[in-house]
Formats: sequence, C-alpha cells, structure tokens
Amino acid sequence: MARQYKLARKMKKITLTVAAEDLGVSQPTLSAWESGRRSPTIEALIRMSEYYGVTVDFLLGKAKESDSRVDMTLPVSKEMLPALHEAPVYSPKNGWAFVDAVERQLRFATGLSLPFADVQNVYMLPPLFSTAAAPQHKPLSKAELAGLDEVWVEPISADITLRQELRGWYHVKARFVENEMGQRFYFDFYGAKWLAFVGQWDSER
Repeated sequence: MARQYKLARKMKKITLTVAAEDLGVSQPTLSAWESGRRSPTIEALIRMSEYYGVTVDFLLGKAKESDSRVDMTLPVSKEMLPALHEAPVYSPKNGWAFVDAVERQLRFATGLSLPFADVQNVYMLPPLFSTAAAPQHKPLSKAELAGLDEVWVEPISADITLRQELRGWYHVKARFVENEMGQRFYFDFYGAKWLAFVGQWDSER
C-alpha cells in the first residue's frame, strides 16, 4: 500500500521535502510512510488525499471512484488509455500507475515508465478487489475491546468513501486496533471516530 503514497507525490512532481512541509510532518515521517515502515493516521491520510488530489481509496491501494468510460472489472484497452489522463490504473505485474496521455505512457511509483504500446492487462480496479460483507451486532464498549483479539471496525465519518474503505476487521493491540494494511484507530478516539463490533453490521440501515 505504501507505494500509492509515493506514486501520488511523484505524479504531482513534488519533492519529499516540500510535501512533508506542506503536510505538516517531518521528512523522515513522510519517508517512513512511503517506504511502509510506518502508517499514517486517518487524519493524515485524508490530508494526503486532498493535497495530492487523489481519492482515499487510491491511497489505500484500492479502486478509483467508478469511471463511466470503462468497465472496472475488465482490462483497459490501449485505445482507451489516452482518455484516462492522470487516472490511476492497476497492473497485476507492476502495481499502480498514473496514465500520462501527453507522453503516452504509464508512470509507476518505482520509476518505471511503460509506453502505451507495451501495456498489457491494466485495470481501473484490481481483479481480486472485493468489499467486505456486513454484520449486525450492537457496538462494543471500550472496556470490552481489551478482551478481544479481533474486532470489526466502523469509522464515524461524513465521508462515505472513507467509511467504505476503512471499515473491516482489525487486530486489537495495546492502545489501538490495526488492520492488515497498517491502518490504525486509537482507543482515545473510540466512540468519536470509530466503533467496534464482534461481527459485521449493516451499514445501510
């Protein structure tokens, strides 16, 4: 997932130093996020999304908002790529990249540039992407969290996309819960920014 942070910054042609200053964090901190050594807070994730001009789900390594020009479950044709300028696309071989219709190439976070002519099997959505199903239980109390190994987390936010992308199963740690992608919710903000359940709940009710 860390590759998306660096990719978003490189797409905007912003240096690490400038980005760190604008985001209000130290350069070592931003570097640690990009390398995967540390994970940003939810608030920092939102700031990066707004700063880089990409969606939260893209930064999380998931899908871009639905694009009516393509079927996100099918490979994007080479002919369609010029119409997707600056859109993120996913390559099973190389990961996420931005479409550069001006130079007619894909730009990956690794520094790789791939001409449209050489592109094979890229998607608007990773082929194995799936969304979590939903559970139905009352939320746990903060005190109950300590006795569990894993809980289902529902973020409290007006941002629908953020809720959909961050909801799911989290491992319970000493001071926070953490999912497999390294995203954390801290106990100090329980009830204000997130709730936990022993099973999935119906978020549509």
